[in-house]
Amino acid sequence: MNINSGWEKREDRSICRWMLVWIEAEDNCLLGAVAGYSGGGSFQLEMFYATHDGTELTSLLIDLEDKISNKEIDFFTDVSEESQELCSKCEDVILDWINIEAWEDAEQLLLENRHNEALKENSDLLLFSNASSKFAKVILESAGITASPTE
Repeated sequence: MNINSGWEKREDRSICRWMLVWIEAEDNCLLGAVAGYSGGGSFQLEMFYATHDGTELTSLLIDLEDKISNKEIDFFTDVSEESQELCSKCEDVILDWINIEAWEDAEQLLLENRHNEALKENSDLLLFSNASSKFAKVILESAGITASPTE
């Protein structure tokens, strides 16, 4: 699975600024899950299904909306079961990286300490990436996440 994430270092914890986990499927399709800080103390965790024409996204299905066309959708009706299962596996990867207790108690996405060694320090961020996507920024922004990778 492809992963790209950024965590803000604090004194006693690392807060998820963004995490994108995805699979590149056939037919110019990306599917996965996205998580991160969405402002005002809120954090989001969403599955997505996207299509592209090679240069830009042509659809981005998240929850109840196609974020590209602004059309109303129902992710669990409009996305195939097989694709939903793959999105769920991507979401499981995110859940493995976060402190589940903090998520359940305060809906905060904090780094699970066992992943610290995999991260590279860059100023006040801890970064992990095993892949990049030219669509990362638009997927994160469309999901309401306030930060994204620079590459």
